[in-house]
Amino acid sequence: MALLRNESESPESSQRKHLLLGTVSFTVCFAAWGLISAFAPRFREQFHLSATQTAFLVAVPVLLGALARIPTGMLADRFGGRVVFTVLMFFVAVPVALVPAATSYRNLLIVAFLLGMAGSSFAVGVGYVSRWFSMESQGSALGVYGLGNIGQSAAVFANLVIERCFGVLPERKSPYCTARGDLLGG
Repeated sequence: MALLRNESESPESSQRKHLLLGTVSFTVCFAAWGLISAFAPRFREQFHLSATQTAFLVAVPVLLGALARIPTGMLADRFGGRVVFTVLMFFVAVPVALVPAATSYRNLLIVAFLLGMAGSSFAVGVGYVSRWFSMESQGSALGVYGLGNIGQSAAVFANLVIERCFGVLPERKSPYCTARGDLLGG
């Protein structure tokens, strides 16, 4: 905990640092939360899913994220936002790593369920960020924190980059991916 504490740091600097940490953490969690919906068209094609199956697949992390906000927010109140955010991000890293390894619709549903926990990050961060600001400044701080919603858009954008970099759409490879491949010997 002393890692983020600096006795000579001004209160404003500390506020900015924690607002940045909260916003970046929220962005990363929302990017993880949006992985399934971002890749849904690819999963539908790969696993030959019906429209209903695809809709259910996209709904699973959304529903769990909405429901998990209550207990996750309570945990953040009890143990502190920093601790809960850290545990949550380590937990969410596991299903993020498992998404490419999913070999069936059933496996993908399990991973989607686990990714739903990332959606509860909103409740953790609201408590974490607001504690660093006075009542007069909380609205602005939470507005900045809310920009973390861009993580969902980042997941959709990453979908395009990953498709182009890893040859899913080889006729339209990105020059960035080609440079990366040349640097890595690929």
